[in-house]
Amino acid sequence: MICIKFRFVKLANTKRLIAKFPTPINMKTLLTLLIFFVFGASISAQVISHDDFKTIIPFLQKEDYKTAFEKSTDLLNTTQNDSSDIRGIVTYINIFSAAGMVTRDQMTHADFIKNSKRFVGQHVVMSAHLCVDSLKQSFNALQFHFKDGEIQGSTTSSNDAKTTILCFEYFKYSEPINPAEFIGNNVRCGGTLTSIDVNPNKSKIWVSRLHISNAFARIMTPL
Repeated sequence: MICIKFRFVKLANTKRLIAKFPTPINMKTLLTLLIFFVFGASISAQVISHDDFKTIIPFLQKEDYKTAFEKSTDLLNTTQNDSSDIRGIVTYINIFSAAGMVTRDQMTHADFIKNSKRFVGQHVVMSAHLCVDSLKQSFNALQFHFKDGEIQGSTTSSNDAKTTILCFEYFKYSEPINPAEFIGNNVRCGGTLTSIDVNPNKSKIWVSRLHISNAFARIMTPL
């Protein structure tokens, strides 16, 4: 979203800059300065707002993956300098929705991996899930496991009917994790997307595997 108030601040800065010139500025120079400051303000203010994010939610709730994908793509394409958690959430929505489209024959496995790999190396933030004991078999829940000498996390994110898995999500945390502090709570994980795998058999039983490094786990506080 472009916040208009930033433009007025920059225009005021333009006046101060003009005042420093010892000789009058012609119209061409003045327009160049105005374009520079207004364009700079627009770029710096292009971030995804919470209201932007909320416009996608109804389509996810209806499992209208195609519309959720299109809307999230539009937001991501216009806010590439945004490194906020909101953008991270929208990035995940884009990947998740694309996987959903694969299950509906609205996108091929090849196009899914082509679209999603552009986010490798970027900040992603997943949906919040209930954290459950690792001994339970559960969809759409966060579980912790001891692997490679450390506690790691995983989530199996499926459609509502639990008939197909859109994303397996694997987390390597930046700091030691105590599972007992999280079990029974809704927890949101995220971090740096390091790699994406697509089902090599092009099956729709599961579509993708997301690998997240430098990850975090945050207990969601009820409103």
